[in-house]
Amino acid sequence: MPKLDDFEKDVLESVENDEWVSKGNLEKRVKELQGYLSNQKKKAISIRISENDLYELKKKAMESGLPYQNVIQILIHQYATDKIKVSV
Repeated sequence: MPKLDDFEKDVLESVENDEWVSKGNLEKRVKELQGYLSNQKKKAISIRISENDLYELKKKAMESGLPYQNVIQILIHQYATDKIKVSV
């Protein structure tokens, strides 16, 4: 798990203490958000990565219950929106 800053730690603690309550129809909100996602334009790309990295990626995705392609999309989005940094 990545290191959390103080704000993220507070939010995680709050969630774990059941301090969060849903506001409204969760099913309706999920469908609304899925609609936004389905309307986004997507472009297919090809990349080459090592077999070991792909194996580990698929393993972690399976543990999370997500398709590995979605994990790749999430990682790319987080990098593109400066939510994660790459150190060289």
